[in-house]
Amino acid sequence: MMSDPTIRAYFEANKCLMTVAKDMPIGVSLALLGAAIWGRDRHDINDPLTLEDLAARIGVSPTTISQHLRYLSYGYREGTPGLGLVETAENADNRRKKIFYLTSKGKGLVSQLQFVFSKAT
Repeated sequence: MMSDPTIRAYFEANKCLMTVAKDMPIGVSLALLGAAIWGRDRHDINDPLTLEDLAARIGVSPTTISQHLRYLSYGYREGTPGLGLVETAENADNRRKKIFYLTSKGKGLVSQLQFVFSKAT
């Protein structure tokens, strides 16, 4: 069987994700990729997307995206540490809403993923 470079890159990218969390559910990895695509730099206050916006773009409920981002940030449940890849903060325009961004650790992981996919093309 011929090896497709895109499928191989997807396989290698998943191995990169497994180095951070061996049991990361696909929904959580989609939340991470969504945060990488649509997140802003922490200091970029121009038109930040909210958790609700990210949920709509990924196709999940706001409650689900909130749980996924807790897993990716400080921790899903008390006593369960998070991965430190994403942070959330209050939206300056509406304090009841939250915005999200990648941490430096998250940016490093996304850079590894980009490198893996760049080799496929």
